[in-house]
Amino acid sequence: MNLLSLLQDQVGSTLAQKASSFLGESEDNTKSALSGIMPTLLGSLISKGSSESGASGLLNMITSGGHNGGILDNIGGLFSGGDSTSGLMSTGSGILSSLLGDKLGGITQQIARFSGVSESSSSSLMKMAAPMMMGMLGKQVSSQGLNAAGLMNLLGSQKDFVKSAMPSGLSGLGGLLGFADNIKETVSNVGGKAVEVGGDVVEAGAKAGGSILRWLLPVLLVLLALGYFGIRTGCSAVDNAADTVTNTTGDVVDKAGDVASNVADKAGDAVDKVKDALTKVTLPGGAEISYAANSFGEKVVNFLNGDEKNYETAFTFDGLTFETGSANLTEASKTQLDNLAAILTAYPDTKIRIEGHTDNTGDAANNKKLSLDRANTVKNALLQRKVVNQRIEAIGYGQEKPIADNTTDEGKEANRRVDLYFIK
Repeated sequence: MNLLSLLQDQVGSTLAQKASSFLGESEDNTKSALSGIMPTLLGSLISKGSSESGASGLLNMITSGGHNGGILDNIGGLFSGGDSTSGLMSTGSGILSSLLGDKLGGITQQIARFSGVSESSSSSLMKMAAPMMMGMLGKQVSSQGLNAAGLMNLLGSQKDFVKSAMPSGLSGLGGLLGFADNIKETVSNVGGKAVEVGGDVVEAGAKAGGSILRWLLPVLLVLLALGYFGIRTGCSAVDNAADTVTNTTGDVVDKAGDVASNVADKAGDAVDKVKDALTKVTLPGGAEISYAANSFGEKVVNFLNGDEKNYETAFTFDGLTFETGSANLTEASKTQLDNLAAILTAYPDTKIRIEGHTDNTGDAANNKKLSLDRANTVKNALLQRKVVNQRIEAIGYGQEKPIADNTTDEGKEANRRVDLYFIK
């Protein structure tokens, strides 16, 4: 169960429309702000409910505050002014104070800077959204008959949804809310190469000894992870990581002699492996793109250069991400769209079909609309990159064509996808 998706399906578009009008902000900026506010609020609930005593406190907040989900049934009426609106804001203020405490001011400022709304509007949106998030949680508590342990388990299952929904421009809030992953876990998720080299660094340091390793090794592991992240955004990030590792280890060598030199050697090996993981290709016409092994880009280029063409082959985008429950692309999608536009420009006789798909959560008709909106968003992004309109079709199938089991989180994630087919 994805609480963010459920909440978006029930109140997302209405809330953004009504709130933007009420606050005098553009609807786009309001949506952007809410895309950060909703995962932030759920993240704070997860953090507070991570122990049985904390979950018990949340249960008391839900029952004493009457957060049973009824607020979700009449969003429009909350913005009519008077007691309804002031009551919403007052309730939200109390929830935020309990959940975020002295972190609230900093979070409000970050969301305002990220979205373009004023700090006053950011604060108001936080107050408006908090009772709705509590209402959705209370609705699940009531319908499932959850006790404190059950609530703690439900909240714990939401952590990955919060991480994936948090806009990249607000990723720093994860640490503020207690979601900063263990370094080794993060590196493992990013790629086995960084983990392997990180282990070598630890082993080398253990042999060499010295108290300096107690603070040096975590720094280097973070830098190695950042270097591997550069694969998703281009070689410049890898080069920057390499420079940072070099500068850091250079300073340490002055202080620690042979110990730091051994660690620097391992760090240099790590950067070399990261760079080797990228493949640089010169396309017809001279344009260059880079991609990781076995990625969407490699598969598309190999298909176009191959002699046999199976037009039933689906190429699933692996670098596109959307804001939760919406068709808005995140900034992280830019690299893959740039690469695809370069490929299509280099092969001007090709035509493609973009297919949007969802899992089976929520209403089927809404899912089909969302999938079509996402396919059209990808199409429009390619049009902006000078790909001719007549070369691109867009279609949305919603939940009609699953490729995995919708009863598991992994299956649902696989089914939420955008595919590319070559039709010529």
